[in-house]
Amino acid sequence: MSDPKGVITKPEKDESVRIAWFWPWLGGTFMFGLFSVMFNVVWSMVVAPQVQLLLRHEGVTDTTVIVILLLYAWIIGLIFAAYGALSARMSSMGKLPLMLTGLLSLICGLWLWIIGIQGSGGQPAEVWGGAWELFSLYHAWAEPVLEVLGPYTQHGEIWFLLAALLPIAGMVVGVGVNRYPALTDKNGKVDHRWQWIVAAISAALVIVLTITLMLPQRPYIAEKDFPVVDGATAAIPFAQDMLHELTGMSKARAAHELRFNTTHQAYVNLIEKKADLILVAGPSDEELRLAKSRGIQMRLTPIGWDAFIFLVHQDNPVKGLSSEQVRRIYEGAIHNWNEVGGKDQPIIAYQREENSGSQTYMQKKVMGGHEMADPPRELQIGIMGGMINAVADFNKDYNALGYSFYYFANVMHNRQEVKFLSIDGVKPNKEHIRSKQYPFTAQLFVVTREGEKPSPSMQRLLEWLQSEAGARAIEKGGFVPVNS
Repeated sequence: MSDPKGVITKPEKDESVRIAWFWPWLGGTFMFGLFSVMFNVVWSMVVAPQVQLLLRHEGVTDTTVIVILLLYAWIIGLIFAAYGALSARMSSMGKLPLMLTGLLSLICGLWLWIIGIQGSGGQPAEVWGGAWELFSLYHAWAEPVLEVLGPYTQHGEIWFLLAALLPIAGMVVGVGVNRYPALTDKNGKVDHRWQWIVAAISAALVIVLTITLMLPQRPYIAEKDFPVVDGATAAIPFAQDMLHELTGMSKARAAHELRFNTTHQAYVNLIEKKADLILVAGPSDEELRLAKSRGIQMRLTPIGWDAFIFLVHQDNPVKGLSSEQVRRIYEGAIHNWNEVGGKDQPIIAYQREENSGSQTYMQKKVMGGHEMADPPRELQIGIMGGMINAVADFNKDYNALGYSFYYFANVMHNRQEVKFLSIDGVKPNKEHIRSKQYPFTAQLFVVTREGEKPSPSMQRLLEWLQSEAGARAIEKGGFVPVNS
């Protein structure tokens, strides 16, 4: 006959074991979360701003930027590894439960990353704004790293994810190293291999950083002599590459230093002699009148081709339109998608603001003399990316229609919810832009003031723009070079 007392006491013992494991783990989780928060606050206030200044400092090359970022990530990993090793020494928990004290923090980081990736349509936004704001606050230590990723990669969201993993990985390694059985030699001395590895990697990174900072630079154009350049939003990546290649400054610094206005304001700045050169589409009638009233003649030199595209929500069944259908929609003769092969839904046709580069192209090249219908105020978009967001986010049976330039919509402000329409049966892509098969190709011009003698640096810049090196940069910047 079994002992009733044993039947009663066994589950109590198992329960106490579970409770004994849970409460230390919960306390460890709380302590790791508290340490992470305090570290983020202090680090982002004291250290991160200094790292940002260093990344933007004159003389810092791309190689130096990469070494700084590696050293920065290495230091963060060491700090959290030290936390993990200290926790392992002070705690009586097993190695696995101790490693899992970072689980809640990891889940929180992944959750905020998913919110960011969904809110940005699959594209990382500015690190301190928009859909990624909560994530970047949670990992404020990574702000200098995340801020410079744009010019170097088109997959910044992956690096955002790695930023969430680094502190947890550092802590786990710290716990593992501290709890790993100490190796001894034949004399019984402890093998300090981990300390030597850490010291060697740290010293190597510092030495490489020092070497890269001391390397001499011979720029094609000195930074202080570089002309004042302005232009359209779509030309920003090319202009950043141009500034980077000609002055030798890092891509991270070029992205920070170069600030473009809209097409219209760029023309105004050129006319008012606040800019030496602008990279834009052709001028509007108003801009031509303004130049004439100021006695300014503008010289337009074509350097690249782009495509003017039309876009709808990806769930819209319409795959293409004819040039005539586009004109009839925007002059107000076609109102419903079923008139062009779609559903029985009204066409919500967005327009850009007057004098923007895309609106000027739409009026002059697409409409071909036909008057565009006046849109309601809510259908008139002020900024270039706003048009794409409006089409992507429109939730009334996906019946919005908009337009933009190919490179901007395909790379700079890509939204997965948007698709590009074929025009006259031709898809907008680089191949059809190069062959001129796509009906609405648009030119990128370098515009200067006619009759002014260019400075030596300005002359070198203009010559470079029309050279093979300039053509490669134009291609890299998303356009098809004129002479390709």
